[in-house]
Amino acid sequence: MKTISKYCQAVLFPLLLSCTFLATAAAEQSSNKVAVQEQYGKLIWADLYTGDVNASLDFYTKTFGWSVKKFGKSNTKYHLLYDGNQPIAGVLARPAHRNETENALWIGSIATDNVQAVVNKATENNATILLQPHDFALYGKRAVIADPQGGVVGLLDIDANNKAHQKISNKWDWAQLFSVNTDKAATFYQNSFNYRIEKVTPQQNSLYLIQQDEIRASIVNLPASFEQRDRWVNFVVVTNLTITLATAQKNGAEIIHQPQGDTFAIIADPNGALLGLTEQESE
Repeated sequence: MKTISKYCQAVLFPLLLSCTFLATAAAEQSSNKVAVQEQYGKLIWADLYTGDVNASLDFYTKTFGWSVKKFGKSNTKYHLLYDGNQPIAGVLARPAHRNETENALWIGSIATDNVQAVVNKATENNATILLQPHDFALYGKRAVIADPQGGVVGLLDIDANNKAHQKISNKWDWAQLFSVNTDKAATFYQNSFNYRIEKVTPQQNSLYLIQQDEIRASIVNLPASFEQRDRWVNFVVVTNLTITLATAQKNGAEIIHQPQGDTFAIIADPNGALLGLTEQESE
């Protein structure tokens, strides 16, 4: 058998490396694509609209240990909250004339692969566009809508080739829609967002929103004590629910729902924004 010359070996070696690199890159890209697709329909980002930006930043940094960065050197209107080295949310000023019901409002963004298509469907199903699809410099195209019963929700395109998406914190865990009519709400989100609907139990009006064979959110009856319009509450993961609730209260928050044998709670921050908390599962 003829031996391969040193010259041939020198040529083949970089070719083999190139093939290995291309195969690895292709596998990584495929893996990223699958990972992104698995997030469709999931809460992945949230923005806090507040009438007092400084007070809100102060509360969330002290309560959750998040840090703050301005978005761009000259941009003082939009702030990013970081959980460790991962961006988790944005904070921006809410005009005073919009503060008819709450001084502050969390708006969660649902992952999609085509914001415009979802907005078109939602509009056909009587949604109101609050923020037209636009380029969100950090993560892609974004929009905000209000469903026919007043629930406000954002949409955010995610892309397997966008490395920034891989850096977003995965601490947004759940979303719950408190609705004046759960059946109407379910019909809207099924037709507009392509969720599959399942009842939590046959006897209850509570419903699950399912996509990618995963439960993404739930729809429950809005308590009579609240203003009768639909509202989303977004849930973020915390390490210790008891400690976080105590810290939140100390920093001026009100506890709306106390844990009752479960591992979740809902608070209203000092500016009135509702936020859900879930406890991180022990490994």
